[in-house]
Amino acid sequence: MVEEPQKTVLMADDDAEDCWLATEAFAKSGVEAAFSCVLDGVELMNHLKERSRPNAKGLPSLILLDLNMPRKDGWQALTEIKAEPALQHIPIVILTTSEEQSNVDLTLKAGAESFITKPATFDEWVEMMKSLADRWLQR
Repeated sequence: MVEEPQKTVLMADDDAEDCWLATEAFAKSGVEAAFSCVLDGVELMNHLKERSRPNAKGLPSLILLDLNMPRKDGWQALTEIKAEPALQHIPIVILTTSEEQSNVDLTLKAGAESFITKPATFDEWVEMMKSLADRWLQR
């Protein structure tokens, strides 16, 4: 019997506190998947490039993407990922502080599957992680 690879979530966010909150909330959510964080779009693209090579550990099952990051922002990373045939199948959820409808519309048009404004409390982070796992990791 072939063992299915472990589901993974990769978050790209330059805010170390949000990465920590997300990591802790994911662990508390009880979701059986690996969770990791990179700090900007350059690290994200390097991570994806490394994982897309033959015999590599594999690509993430879901990407959580902040829009406002240094070096390469979420807009640029989203565009690059959706333009790359080896990566464009990965679901991307925009997870940012923005609540602007124009950002929602533009990111969904660019290929993001969903847009979520970052939660305000730890319990909301946990609930969000459960919801994301139910929607994107049960495939």
